[in-house]
Amino acid sequence: MSNFLKVINRYREQSHSEADKGKRFERLMQAMLRTLPPYCNELQQVWLWNEFPYRQSISLHDTGIDLVAQTNDGNYWAIQCKCYRATTKIDKGDTDTFLTSSARAFTDGNGKQHYFSFRLWIDTTE
Repeated sequence: MSNFLKVINRYREQSHSEADKGKRFERLMQAMLRTLPPYCNELQQVWLWNEFPYRQSISLHDTGIDLVAQTNDGNYWAIQCKCYRATTKIDKGDTDTFLTSSARAFTDGNGKQHYFSFRLWIDTTE
């Protein structure tokens, strides 16, 4: 078993709730994107959703977006992280909120409007 799967299994065993497991997985994916090539070479910033400075211009409710990354070129990625059981089947309902929210424009601190140029879905299914 890989070290990654060992960590995921530990999250599954030690988390106090599904929300706790999800938050742990999101932080792990944030660290992975910040440190592992090729992502660390392309991304200048990776925020948890609640850290993303422009999130209010998208929605104050659950958006399905867990992480936001900014590339060295100034583009933004919307990222969904799901720490599902390995045998879980992903269906349309699992993706709807993420796809809808990540298609919305948002405004940065300078008043410039942006769209997510890339969507990344990270999950633990087989």
